[in-house]
Amino acid sequence: MRLKINAWCFILLLLLNYPRQVRPTSENNTYPPTTDAEPFLYVVGRKRLRDAQARCYKRMREMPPYQGKGPFCNRTWDGWLCWDDTPAGITSHQQCPDYFPDFDVTESVSKYCDENGVWYKNPEKNETESNYSMCNAFTVEKLQNAYILYYLALVGHSISISTLVTALAIFTYFKNLSCQRVTMHKHMFLTYILNSLIVIIHLVEVVPNGDLVQMDPLSCKILHFFNHYMMACNYFWMLCEGIYLHSLIVVAVFTDKHHMKWYYLLGWGFPLVPTIIHAVTRTMYFNDNCWLSVETHLLYIIHGPVMAALVINFFFLLNIVRVLVKKMRQAHQADFHMYLKAVRATLFLVPLLGVQFVVFPWRPSNQTLGKIYDYVMHTLIHFQGFFVAVIYCFYNSNVQETLKRQWKLMKIQWEQRYGRRHNARHAEFNAAVAAAAAAFDAEESGLPLYICHDEPRNRNRAVAINLGEEHFEAIPMEIFEQESYA
Repeated sequence: MRLKINAWCFILLLLLNYPRQVRPTSENNTYPPTTDAEPFLYVVGRKRLRDAQARCYKRMREMPPYQGKGPFCNRTWDGWLCWDDTPAGITSHQQCPDYFPDFDVTESVSKYCDENGVWYKNPEKNETESNYSMCNAFTVEKLQNAYILYYLALVGHSISISTLVTALAIFTYFKNLSCQRVTMHKHMFLTYILNSLIVIIHLVEVVPNGDLVQMDPLSCKILHFFNHYMMACNYFWMLCEGIYLHSLIVVAVFTDKHHMKWYYLLGWGFPLVPTIIHAVTRTMYFNDNCWLSVETHLLYIIHGPVMAALVINFFFLLNIVRVLVKKMRQAHQADFHMYLKAVRATLFLVPLLGVQFVVFPWRPSNQTLGKIYDYVMHTLIHFQGFFVAVIYCFYNSNVQETLKRQWKLMKIQWEQRYGRRHNARHAEFNAAVAAAAAAFDAEESGLPLYICHDEPRNRNRAVAINLGEEHFEAIPMEIFEQESYA
């Protein structure tokens, strides 16, 4: 019995290891199979090419015969594009096809029909030929322009990181600037810093590395996933800013500090939903190498919610401005000017950062206008973090005053400790140091320079506002000075 089992096992092992011929999957598969997978975009391009060829032959069959007079060149398929009947002596033009990524679709193809009604033939090959020389996307001029845009992106994100890190350090170090809205500023700064870091890694390690793109590792797709996630977080944290201001001025929602978790959920949690859906659908339906291609409508899975957040935020801010202007006309109180200035920065940033999603699909076909478009759009996209840091932090008059005060204090301490002074000036410097330190301690003790939820020192100054059907909770504010910016 044991011998029979061993014999059957030996026969089964021979059958499993015996080489068998495998039929090709189709009759046209005349080339030996290779282990190297063709890049996904070229697979898609070949499918587009076959579809275009089928449409061309169908069109040539259905079109009526040529009705013109004199000789003409017959309709034809040149292997890339479909050409109609063309009168003799005419050069016909078409846009370059979009089958493959190394084609520049903004350029044109030409095909010449000579005086005898014969398509131009290459004298060396004696074959009809169309002029596709302009379709090459890697000419010297185009490569030079691409390098300029590439380094513009690197410089923009590097400057954005440096300014954002500085702004984040300022908001973290100076406790007198702390409040809920500044907390949202810091989270938004963090998303821009992480997004710029990911973009720089992508530009340095993935874009110029053709071999890595050809291998299509999982790591580059994970990098692309986090790039989309951080980009979405940027705009949803800006939406949190709009909701917060709307809650302060129009209707009280999520205004207590223990409700900050809802803002965290919207700013960090919700962007995961469209990003994960995009990753899954991209893997299933358009799994190109490293997900570099933008020639897919699947990107709207992410861009759609981002555009919705921008639109909602914009209408929130317009409603805030409407309420404030209406109340200022009625009450003429300075407090409302403070709120209006707080809204101004966000109202300015929303259209500035959202223009790329509105204007991006409409690149001008003109070469000069196209270059201008590229430089403007790349500047807006890659310097976003710089704009956010400048408007929310460095342009803020309260931040400027805090930095000036800190600088004066450090200067006085330095001069007192290391400077050469006469003995008669000791008392003067000591008094100045004491005054500056007292002012600084007063700031540290809690004089909020932003719209915050701190208790007022004079409760009688709390203003209750009645706007008929529009109510908002009276917001206590301590005003260090009469100007307040975002």
